[in-house]
Amino acid sequence: MTNVLVIQEKTRFSIDNFQLEVLSYLGQITSGIHYFKVNIETDDRGSTESQKLGLLRVGSTEGGLKRELDVRELLIGYKMIGELLAQTIEDSVKVDLRSSALSYQQLEPEKPKLKMDFDTLESFANEAEPNSNEAEQNNEEAASTAEDATNESRPQSEDLGEIVTGDPETVFFHQNTSLQPADSIKNPVSLVGVPNSSENTTDQTNAESEHLEEEYYPEVEMCADGSDRKLLVLTYLPEDNTTLQDWLGQDNSLETSLSITSQVCQFFRYIHQRGWCFVQILPQFIQVETPIKFFDLTGAYPLNEKLQSGLLENYCAPELAYSHPIQEAMSSYTVGALLYHAIHKQPLSSDNQIDIKINPIPRIYQLLKIALSPLPEERFPLSQLVSLLVETRKSLQATKIHWNVASQSTTGLSTSRLQNEDSYGIRQLQLSNSETLILGVVADGMGGMSQGEVASKLAVQTVLEEPIPAEFNSIEQQSEWLVSLVQKANESVATNVRDGGTTLSITLAVGQDLAIAHVGDSRIYLLRQGEDIRQLSEDHSLVAMLVASGQITHEESLDHPDRNVLTKSIGSKRRLSDGYVQQLSRSGQNLSLPLENGDILLLCSDGVWDLVSNEEIAKIFTHHQTLQTAVDEVINCVLQRGAPDNATLLALELSCHSDNRY
Repeated sequence: MTNVLVIQEKTRFSIDNFQLEVLSYLGQITSGIHYFKVNIETDDRGSTESQKLGLLRVGSTEGGLKRELDVRELLIGYKMIGELLAQTIEDSVKVDLRSSALSYQQLEPEKPKLKMDFDTLESFANEAEPNSNEAEQNNEEAASTAEDATNESRPQSEDLGEIVTGDPETVFFHQNTSLQPADSIKNPVSLVGVPNSSENTTDQTNAESEHLEEEYYPEVEMCADGSDRKLLVLTYLPEDNTTLQDWLGQDNSLETSLSITSQVCQFFRYIHQRGWCFVQILPQFIQVETPIKFFDLTGAYPLNEKLQSGLLENYCAPELAYSHPIQEAMSSYTVGALLYHAIHKQPLSSDNQIDIKINPIPRIYQLLKIALSPLPEERFPLSQLVSLLVETRKSLQATKIHWNVASQSTTGLSTSRLQNEDSYGIRQLQLSNSETLILGVVADGMGGMSQGEVASKLAVQTVLEEPIPAEFNSIEQQSEWLVSLVQKANESVATNVRDGGTTLSITLAVGQDLAIAHVGDSRIYLLRQGEDIRQLSEDHSLVAMLVASGQITHEESLDHPDRNVLTKSIGSKRRLSDGYVQQLSRSGQNLSLPLENGDILLLCSDGVWDLVSNEEIAKIFTHHQTLQTAVDEVINCVLQRGAPDNATLLALELSCHSDNRY
């Protein structure tokens, strides 16, 4: 006599090396497959994790579970698939849900009724002879009676269909979404409670009417093969708070939504490359981690396979309702439907898959419009879709950069300096959709007979007009380019200005990376919130050398008679030696410095810092609401203190944010 494996709540049995205890029935979520939540105990007593939650599925040996095992065989070792713990075929399996099913569905003790939707009943009735007025009237009455009766008695459940019980030893399950559309059903007799259309029309109509009034439906087997021989598949069950279903109920950023969706699309593409297509997903059995993991693969079908019955689910392409052959475009639709759910906080309605309302988010709108097209030929191939999702996510990840610029320059109050020999300028470029460039430069000219003015203007003009090189991606390339700018400015001044020269201080910010190039005693400061003002440049002057060597103190340098004598300048010789130009690496740092939101770069001539201390400058910029008012206040201080020299101050304030809102 064959042993019968009875599966019900609180029963215990073994599969391979795993001892299982059935905790609860999850439903017949996929057609022909029962899902159970189980407790798994391994036979390994020394294991630190001897108990875990598991997902047990029971179904036909030739149904969705068989497809899953075929897919798993193709994808052995693939990290986006949850581990298969055990599989076995049992010759005789009975699923007894007398307690668990009733408690799960919260049904009344009376015998539940099976509901068939009105459109399906109407389509079956329309197969009767159209010239029979009596049949037509009976059909209408029958449909009305069925709708009223089932609405009164239908138990409420969530995406699980309705349980039909007959013999207490057997439980049957009907799921509306597994039925074919009415116009594709060839033999209605195979469906519950529908008589064969070949019978006499009048008799058929009367029979239907009587049937609907009594609401009695004959029992059907759980699986299509009608056999007690079942396939059992065991995997782990992800914790509820780690599932895609739980994640979809949260308030997620657009960037995160694209990240999860692109992983799903990548998985679908990988499977499609091996001749399979995912056309249906169960978010409660997908774990959101790095990478995402699928524990249920019953939504995968061989490419070009034609389904025996239609599918009509939130994530299924509309043509699947009509048993079309499995194609890649169906997987693209599923990806689009998932992204739609993530963004709109609700799944697509299976009743409205034509005129879909999509939030007007640039680029996302176009992606969804094409991926969810009712015409399969208009949808993206999976390879293109995953590239677009990744590209869109990167564009959102990129920080948007904005620079606020303020400046002021004065000739000063000296009767011997009637011309302003300072020059300055900025240059801004948009290198790409996400990357900006800003170049700031200040030059303090030297020499009589207006030669200092000419030298400073020529140096600034050379720097600002030099074209950006094609290869400009690395900080090494950017630093080399800065040094070359100083070399060209030096050659231009040395060639065109006799007995004249200039200081030259340059800041280059590409994105949030800062590099500098500096010659002379103009200064470059970094003012960061919560920190003291920081001098990034070094003074190329005699006094600075004396302070560095310890010959004089910093206080003594403030009024030293040689404080304006430079040791380095632009235009003093034709060719600058290696190391002549100071960069950030001179002070033991890298070639670049990462900038933060709110950072302020200050470039100024010695006419500013000689009269206003670093601490005063920092205090002024900290307490003024706008950048320009702070710059004006510093220059006013210079003028109030006599302004014996030209004074120039250029301020650049960084504002950056990630555009990751919708």
